[in-house]
Amino acid sequence: MTVPGDARLGELLRDAPWMSHDARAADRFERLDHAVLGPHDLLLVVAAVGGPASGQRFFVPVRTGGPDGGDGDGGGDATAGLAAVRRVLAGTPLRTARGGVLEFRRAPGLPAGEVRRLPFDQGWSSNALSLVEIGGLAHIHKTYRRLDETVREPGLLRLMSGTGHTPEWAGDYTYTDPVRGTRHPLGVLYRHAPGRGIDVPLRENLRSLWPRLTGREAAPEGLVRAHLRPLEENLRAAGSFLRAFHRDLSALLGAPSAGYPVGEALERAARRLAGLAGAAQPPAGASGDGPPLPTAARRAAFAALEREVALLGEEFAGADTAPGAGPCHGDLHLSHLLCGEQDTDGAPWRMSVIDLSTPAVSPDDPAYAAQSPLQDLVAVQRALEYFAADEAAFESARRLGIDSTLTMYASLEVSGEASPDGADGLPPGGRAVVDAVFRTADTWRAHVLRLLLGPAPDSPLRRLLYLRRLLHELGYNHDHARPYHAAIDLRHALAPAPDTAPRTPAPTTPART
Repeated sequence: MTVPGDARLGELLRDAPWMSHDARAADRFERLDHAVLGPHDLLLVVAAVGGPASGQRFFVPVRTGGPDGGDGDGGGDATAGLAAVRRVLAGTPLRTARGGVLEFRRAPGLPAGEVRRLPFDQGWSSNALSLVEIGGLAHIHKTYRRLDETVREPGLLRLMSGTGHTPEWAGDYTYTDPVRGTRHPLGVLYRHAPGRGIDVPLRENLRSLWPRLTGREAAPEGLVRAHLRPLEENLRAAGSFLRAFHRDLSALLGAPSAGYPVGEALERAARRLAGLAGAAQPPAGASGDGPPLPTAARRAAFAALEREVALLGEEFAGADTAPGAGPCHGDLHLSHLLCGEQDTDGAPWRMSVIDLSTPAVSPDDPAYAAQSPLQDLVAVQRALEYFAADEAAFESARRLGIDSTLTMYASLEVSGEASPDGADGLPPGGRAVVDAVFRTADTWRAHVLRLLLGPAPDSPLRRLLYLRRLLHELGYNHDHARPYHAAIDLRHALAPAPDTAPRTPAPTTPART
């Protein structure tokens, strides 16, 4: 079989949608190893040479010289993907060209039978997903592109199988590097969990609320609560599901021997905040994302965050650790919390979590205590903040016939008043429209959060984890010239706390999603 040369690899990989910008800029790509899966199917280990990503290694399934002629990046979706699944079913190892080993492992209950592809739209992902049928049952085949990234999902899915909280693990495969002796997960196979991200029914509900907002005042809380009533039972059940997931994960992995390292986390947050506060405005329009952030709101938000760092320092009173450490999902987005309709009318959703990214899985790992189930709750809170703010910006922009960046900036408030430089370009009366739509979205979001997560205490650890996540996202949006999304971060940094609590950047008071 002809193995694609370095020049051909460059042609295949530079246009691959999953390839990062830095890696795409490599001087060339070099094949480090490969394995033959079938007459036209290869698994390649490739390194970027030169450029900002030099040395990064990638796993690339390739179909070469097939009936369609020419080479192609299989993406885990073409015949190379089916060949890998068949290897999982066989469960036998495979030697690579340069002495490495591909190990294929299958679940005892994995059905035998013909393997065939099913239609599937994975959306954009840095990994590759395909839907395959094995013995009449649908399975997801997922391959990991970046060889040097830490991937724990296959092991976690295997561990959690049978709990009912994650898709059932069916098999996986790894690559053992012949030079370094390191093992790298390449792919996993798991039962397809029917359902859709919880963001889908939430979006449907919020969008169906807008026609009921006809005046220039925010919708009253009673109207919002009544509108959410059809989802109440399901949202409460989803919250119970998430708590049970954390209990099972902790029972299976074990409890950390120490508390969460709050001293170190707060120190890092303070350094990150100082770096962001001293940085220049994110460049305008670098990603087609609109004008620079309003100066007054940006200044006030950083001042609020600095006060929060100081308050947390006082509340932890020099403590190195605090209770609350424990394993978590690690990257919980609304789309990772799947909900499926039950066969019985009125029954709560069937729930499942996907894309497990638990930061550390062994209590012996020094990083094990530096995680907490509260991270997942904060992640859901932040996801709802982005979600509702984005919906509100587009709805108010639709009503006013202007760009949503203007309405997003106009929603920024400094000390309860509109940011003086945040509403430039609004038409007459636009301020009232923006206020009504955003405050309705804030009320809706706060009620969803209470239904989903319950009256979670505004503990210092939860506030610290929120602060860290907000700073991480603000830094990402700054570095990638995304002022529209950074404005959402600023809005929540500015959100006032209840009168009875210390000022925090993002409690469950009105803010933008």
